[in-house]
Amino acid sequence: MKHPVIGLCLLGSLILFSCNPKTQVSGSWTLSPQPRSVVENGESYVVKKALPAGVKTCLDATLGQELKPFQQAECYRLDVTGKGITLTAATEVGILRGMQTLEKALPASLGADEVAVLPGATVFDYPEFPYRAFMLDCGRHFFPVETVKKVIDILALHQINEFHWHLSEDQGWRLEIKKYPKLTEVGSWRAGSPVPGQKGHDGVPVSGFYTQEEVRDIVAYAATKGIEVIPEIDLPGHMKAALASYPELGCTGGPYEVACEYGVLDDVLCAGREHTLQFVLDVLDEVMDLFPSRYIHLGGDECPKVRWEACPHCQAKIKELGLKADGHKSAEELLQSWFMDQAVAHLEARDRRAIIWNDVLVDWSNEVIGAPSRKAVIAGWMRPVSTDIAVREGYDAILCPVGHLYLSAGDGNALKGEAYFRRVYDLNVKPEGLTPKQQDHILGVEACLWSERVPNEQDLLWKLLPRLAAVSELQWSAPEGRNYEGFLPRLQRMEALYTARGWNWNPAE
Repeated sequence: MKHPVIGLCLLGSLILFSCNPKTQVSGSWTLSPQPRSVVENGESYVVKKALPAGVKTCLDATLGQELKPFQQAECYRLDVTGKGITLTAATEVGILRGMQTLEKALPASLGADEVAVLPGATVFDYPEFPYRAFMLDCGRHFFPVETVKKVIDILALHQINEFHWHLSEDQGWRLEIKKYPKLTEVGSWRAGSPVPGQKGHDGVPVSGFYTQEEVRDIVAYAATKGIEVIPEIDLPGHMKAALASYPELGCTGGPYEVACEYGVLDDVLCAGREHTLQFVLDVLDEVMDLFPSRYIHLGGDECPKVRWEACPHCQAKIKELGLKADGHKSAEELLQSWFMDQAVAHLEARDRRAIIWNDVLVDWSNEVIGAPSRKAVIAGWMRPVSTDIAVREGYDAILCPVGHLYLSAGDGNALKGEAYFRRVYDLNVKPEGLTPKQQDHILGVEACLWSERVPNEQDLLWKLLPRLAAVSELQWSAPEGRNYEGFLPRLQRMEALYTARGWNWNPAE
């Protein structure tokens, strides 16, 4: 049964009741991501009131019932005729997705003497993947709340439903934790950042963190856009800021400093000390109190084992657990799997699910080196095959390979312009070498923006746009409807929308 939930249907004549009729400016269904089906009917509707006041919205639980359950939640249908606009969806989030499509279909901008006209059409749409994410690294450079909200607005325009928020790094701890105040008192500040090709750092301090009140505000703001915020506390590596704050968490006991250099650093959390594990669980308790998300990201990437190999506490824990080298799995790699599993189980006890980078399972040589819990989701960042290996091993997985979906354009991803867009379009999310059951374990696609070379909002927007348009098509659109030639006019449409919204995107990128 259908019932209205927002506003009233605009009905009646299309005649403009004005002494000076306004110029009509037509919108367009040339959108990105491309809707699954658009059938125009030759009619048009003059938008005389702001959306959503001019839209009749209906909930219909049967809409999309032939689809997989995860797709039903965001399924919607738009009916635009000369008499009005009706938006039907199975859920409230489906209503949001339909409204986001309507926003994009309107003219990018209007003058004082202009009025918007929507081409009449029936639009039926739902996403290809349930998990469509973008990750922002706020550890290496801090972005203020206003910038984070602007990023969330950009994600909503691209119908991305997961904001992965990277909040801890060697170079800075960005989340207030009440039980461990030194994490922000000490760990949120560093003396400078590295200068490419030179020794030392630039001497320009970097600081900042998000209070728990600010976090709640951001999470609530994202929810109004149909976006879930997934926090990441990266462990046991990339923890130099935490070690500087609490040296007893490390194998050597310090002293440590918040890192001014980038890269993979040897000092990591000590997996053999009981109080280190307790620290992790305590932090995760506060994280779960702040973030209602289904997923919590635990990192797990780039954790050297140099300190563990020489640490009596880590070696004693290896002996206690009976961990033994097995093929490509060293005792220390298995210790990391065990350490991560304690955190995974802690999340599960509160009905949350962990995401971990593929390093805990598979390395750069495509060898399986660890044995983390299969209750964790593997994020395959090294290569597309990292995700393939994960699903073959029985894990749910996310595709986010550096060569395709890292937007920060560092040394490992120097592609720009057409070469970048084409590479995104060439990415096969579900390769034929996988069985249908294995393909179903691929939950979705994530783009990542690491901030080593992104110190401010302007650089962030230049890296993010218009690249995110290509990513969003990979995440949302049906494979059979996705092609590079068809994407180009949709990209031009999106660029006009960026400009109209005042988002300072860089066409040279």
